[in-house]
Amino acid sequence: MNAPLPGTSLMSGADYRESLRRHRPTVFVDGRRVESVADEAAFQPGINAIALTYDYALKKEYEPLMTAVQHTSGKRVNRLSHINASSGDLLNKLEAVRLVCQETGCAQRYLTHDALNAIAQVSARIDDARGSTEHTARFLDYLHRIQDQDLTLGVAMTDAKGDRSRRPHEQANVDSYLHVVERNARGIVISGTKAIVTGAPYVHELLVMPCRNMGKEDADFAVCCAVPLDAPGLTIVARPAGRPGEKLEHGDALFSRKYGQSTGVCMFDKVFVPWERVFYAGEWEHSGHLTYSYATHHRHSCIGARAGFGDLLIGAGALMCEANGFDPGKESHLREQMVELITITESFFACGVAASVYGKADEHCEVFMPDPVFSNIGKLLLATKIYDMHRIAHYVSGGLIVTLPGPDEDHNPETAARLSDVLRANPAIPYEQRIETARFIEDLTAGYQGGWYSVISLHGGGSPAAMKQEIWRNYPVGSKVELVERILERGIAADGSPAAAPYDPARAITKNRQPGKCCDTGCTAPGQPVMVELPASWRP
Repeated sequence: MNAPLPGTSLMSGADYRESLRRHRPTVFVDGRRVESVADEAAFQPGINAIALTYDYALKKEYEPLMTAVQHTSGKRVNRLSHINASSGDLLNKLEAVRLVCQETGCAQRYLTHDALNAIAQVSARIDDARGSTEHTARFLDYLHRIQDQDLTLGVAMTDAKGDRSRRPHEQANVDSYLHVVERNARGIVISGTKAIVTGAPYVHELLVMPCRNMGKEDADFAVCCAVPLDAPGLTIVARPAGRPGEKLEHGDALFSRKYGQSTGVCMFDKVFVPWERVFYAGEWEHSGHLTYSYATHHRHSCIGARAGFGDLLIGAGALMCEANGFDPGKESHLREQMVELITITESFFACGVAASVYGKADEHCEVFMPDPVFSNIGKLLLATKIYDMHRIAHYVSGGLIVTLPGPDEDHNPETAARLSDVLRANPAIPYEQRIETARFIEDLTAGYQGGWYSVISLHGGGSPAAMKQEIWRNYPVGSKVELVERILERGIAADGSPAAAPYDPARAITKNRQPGKCCDTGCTAPGQPVMVELPASWRP
């Protein structure tokens, strides 16, 4: 293990595991109470995934990408807890997420980044509205502590919601949404349920955030705060991460036995939160902007994550073609499929790059936001194309992943030798390597883990309907209408004077207009590097 960088307090993966042992949260999995999260077998694939984000930050070849200097403190921090201050930061974060997800499928810790950036933005907006600096100062104190201790945060955003046709204050069971039940001089008391919390059992703290735009009647539900995982009154009911099972030594679940993701239902029963951990409580006017900002950051990160997963499928598909005795460069039907898989992966990743380049600073603070249109298009593409990615992996692999005998047969003296002989294809590729690749693809696309990746890609970070809404809301349709009306000499006369029926910018369907991009690298200070130089060894 490489030593920590000078002047930093970055943890290693082993340090992260040890830090989990200092907590005693109330966690249940498979119907039983967990004594030690760090040592619980059901969570090891998820812990492995987050541990890698710590270890990669200590590797010299990845240090420029996996770490950054926090401009508010001057300290070097993990990229996944850094506040973006430029288009370059957005690009580096996108590449960093792709890097760690190439190895893990989903490294999960990038949610820490997404939530911290969104809370920084809403804190500044509340201060501007009030003419104060209180919220920003409180957030920075919290941010610097999290960065100094190199902690991982979970995002408790999605409420149980109850009856979807009713607003939070109309619910028959008030605890279907998290809410404030008491305020006093020391802090607030919260109750309610957050239903889908990624990595919940093995993070250090939870960032509680509203999941929707709140009205005045929902003011008690408009709350954003930080809660330690072992806070009294917090109970987490989790599912296992990946596929930790009894037959792992025999080659079952080749990927998901090592890396996976747990999610948890987090039930808050009168949990006390001191004011220094409360970013807002009751400011319902700002709940919509927080959810919008978080969603934009998170969808941008999801693009990098699923591109890393796409890299795994591209590599596995090529290996399977070779093991089957085919060269995709010479077999047109395989080449077409592989090119389609590459095109899908790099298309939505290109949207992430565009969202970074065209990102701009929040009008209330220095936090850089990815462009919302490109972020949502990229996330929509990956959400709907994940099934095509699986289909292509199945196509190029052939039928072996369907008919392959179970891993126990590899050790059966009555069948192993004959199977090894008849199921070998390319004479240059050993039977064991062909079978291992087939089982790897099965694990990623056709088994429990494959189904999970499909669903999390489709609904993680919001449904496709939510992304379409954001694309329409932010896309400058009005600018395109103005373009056509100018060409048709409508709305503006040929000589440049106003026409008899001028273009009406208030028309609802065309009110979104775009003044134009300021430069070819986004709103970046002249001379500033767009991003760090990447190691040539890891990018395709």
